[in-house]
Parts: sequence; C-alpha cells; structure tokens
Amino acid sequence: DFNKLENDTLKLSVSHQDAVPIIRQICDAFQFNMNEKGIGFKRIGLEESIPMWLDSDKLEKILFNLLSNALKFTPSGGQVTLTVDNEGQQLRLTVSDTGKGIPEDQLENIFKRYYQLDNQTKGTINWGTGIGLYYSRRVAELHHGKLFAENVGGGQTGSVFTLLLPMNEEAYTEVERQALSEDTTFAYPSTFNPQPSTLNPQPSAINPQTSTILVVDDDSEVVSYLKALLQSRYRVVCRYNAADALKAITEEEPNIVLSDVVMPGMDGYALCREIKSNLQMCHIPVILVTAKSTPENQIEGLDTGADAYITKPFDPHVLLAQIKSLLGNRQRIQHILSSTTNTEEQQVEDALSPQDKAFMDELYKLMEDELANSELDVTRITEMLYISRTKLYYKIKGLTGETPSSFFRLYKLNRAAQLIKEGKHTISEVADLTGFSTLSHFSSLFKKQFGVSPSEYR
Repeated sequence: DFNKLENDTLKLSVSHQDAVPIIRQICDAFQFNMNEKGIGFKRIGLEESIPMWLDSDKLEKILFNLLSNALKFTPSGGQVTLTVDNEGQQLRLTVSDTGKGIPEDQLENIFKRYYQLDNQTKGTINWGTGIGLYYSRRVAELHHGKLFAENVGGGQTGSVFTLLLPMNEEAYTEVERQALSEDTTFAYPSTFNPQPSTLNPQPSAINPQTSTILVVDDDSEVVSYLKALLQSRYRVVCRYNAADALKAITEEEPNIVLSDVVMPGMDGYALCREIKSNLQMCHIPVILVTAKSTPENQIEGLDTGADAYITKPFDPHVLLAQIKSLLGNRQRIQHILSSTTNTEEQQVEDALSPQDKAFMDELYKLMEDELANSELDVTRITEMLYISRTKLYYKIKGLTGETPSSFFRLYKLNRAAQLIKEGKHTISEVADLTGFSTLSHFSSLFKKQFGVSPSEYR
C-alpha cells in the first residue's frame, strides 16, 4: 500500500455501510494488548450505528496505526480513549492517550515521511520508522478527509489524534464509488508463513519446558509476534522495558534474552551492558533485534557484549536458528564444565566470558583445596567466595546446568576418575582423597555416574 501510495496508484473504493462494526472490530483486536500492558481502553460513541460512505479497508488501516501509536506510547497504568461522533455530514474519530505527548513544534513533523522524533534531544521516545503516520494522513486525504494531532493540554499529558471523514455520497466521485476489480490487500504479501513442519521441527536435546526466552520490547505488537513465534518451542516471558527485564532475569532465570535496541529509558545496548557486567547474569546469551542496520550499529551492539545482532525486518527462520544455536552452545558448555576439573580446554576458554572464566577458575581451585573435605557444602562455598547463597545457586546453575551440591559431587567424582587413571592410589585411598565418607557410598555414586565400578574403570 505504501508503494502504491507513493506511485499514486492506491485507489479508493467507497460503499454505503455502518462504520461502527468496523471500528469495534479493530478495537476488539487491540483490547488484549491493552490489557496485557495494563492500559485502560475506553470507547465512546459505538453504541449506535453510523451509516456512511466509506472505504472500510482505508479506515481500518488508519485506525490501526493510530491505536498502535497510542498503545506504544502509553505507559502501563495509563489510558487510551477512542471517541466516535458524527457532526452533520462528517465522521469525527479521535484517539487520545495519557503518554508523554508531542513537542508542540513537532505536531506537523510527525506526519512527514520517514520523520522520527529524536529521543535524545527532545526527551521523547522514538516514533518508529516514520511511515505509519505519514501513510495514515495521506490515506485520510485520499478519502477526502483530514488527520491531525494535538496535545491534551489543561495540565495533562498525552496526545490526541483526530480523523475527519466525509459521510455523504456526494463527497466521492463515481469512480471512487465503484468496487475495485482487484484485491489490493495482498499487493505485498508477507513472506512469513509459519508452517509447523519448517518452524517447529522435532525438539532437540534442549528441553522446551526448561528453556526460557525473555523477550524485551516496548512495542506490544512485536512482543505478541515474537511470543507467537517462540511459544510452541520455548517458555516465553515478556517485558516492556529494560528495568522490568533486569528484575525478571533474577525471577525467571531465562536461558536467552531477546531485546529490542530502541526503548524508552534504558535502551537495549545499556541493558546488554548491564547483563554482561553483572557476575550473576553475564553467562546469559543476549540477542539484540533492531532496525538499526548499519555496520556501525552492529559493531556498537556487539561491543556491548551481545552474542548476536539481528536487524529488522528479520527472517523468522534465521531468528529461530540463532536461538537454537546459542542454546546448543550453552548446553555443550554446561556439559563440559560438569565433566571436567578446569577451564583449560580451548573450547571452554573460548566460550566463557572473562568474568565467567575467573569465577569458574576460582571455584575449581576452591573445590580442589577442599577436595578431601567430606562436609563441603553450599554454606562453606558461599563463605569462601563471599557470595550470597542465591547468587551462587543462580550462577552455578546457569553455567553448568547443575545445582551447587550436584556440581560439587560431580567435581569430586571427576577428580576421583583422574586419580584412578593415574594408578598411584588404591580405590579406598581415592575415596578418602576425594572426601567420600564410606567406600560403598563412593562406589555407588561412581558407578551411577560412569556406568562402571571404580575397579572396572581402572
């Protein structure tokens, strides 16, 4: 439609119909997202029918853009109000919100093609790609109407978008009152057709029930799309800003963070830096998704420590493959860390961040020093590492896939296997050296771990 509009080939096709069911249907489609974001959605003037001449497709697209903007820029706890009224031979539709509003000197600029409000210099949030409002105004004009914006005023914050459309038959030419001979809806069909066979192959060794993806984006439509794309394979947790995302990381323990870059407040770059500089979180892979596609933008994203950088519009198959790859790599590292006694293997050293490597080196050294201690437990480790019990659990579980107690036991068994291979000690001596109180208990755990008894392993 945008390309047809630019080439003056987008046509109007009006007919006499009731505007209310069309408006109500669009509102119903947004109600779920409004509820999910905690925004009140009030509708006024939809109680009675409003018969008029209109192109329902054009009205739907204008209203969709207006409600999308209201949803995006209204904070949780805010209010969006849609009011419909007929003033003589004119339909008046307004969409108001309780967001930050629009700088007075920018009220006309937002309707310019590709125009974006500068979130750095104006103190406002970025207004998308600069296509939606431009398109909406042009379509309103094509419909012989008007679309304009103003601020709420009266000491209150928020913006009001007003759409005016003529209702009478005489406002439209005979050609405009004829049905189009072709369906313009699919001029540029989506290339994404989510077939289960291609997007949701048979589950790999990664358990969908234990793999959690944290999606962070201030655009509820994007969040809904990503949730629909991912939820058949993974547990999906959604947050609409970076501050809530940081809180969710400690509560939900995600395996991957999938974040937009342009968000109000802390942006995706800052969120990634915060995650990667925090010892408790830095092992979590971060994928940045953004419309910023220049090499400089990608370098900036990767410099924050992001594990992957995907530009919009993205191929959903590529995103799914990237997530699967990162989860697979994380699983391999977990397996190696739980079956070795140091981080010297090249594969482990390359995969761990400097912070994670330093943590694991210190943990391995501590466990080696306490190898013969049969009473080594989580409390003792937290005291020696000067770390809280919660942080220790989260960190070890994230890096190794094991609980601290299970990981300590695996380390002792792996060291026992090394000592048995060396052949310098008896089985009973190895059990003592690795802190097992009885030989029978040691033999039972060893066989469970390696599939053979200690004597057979030799």
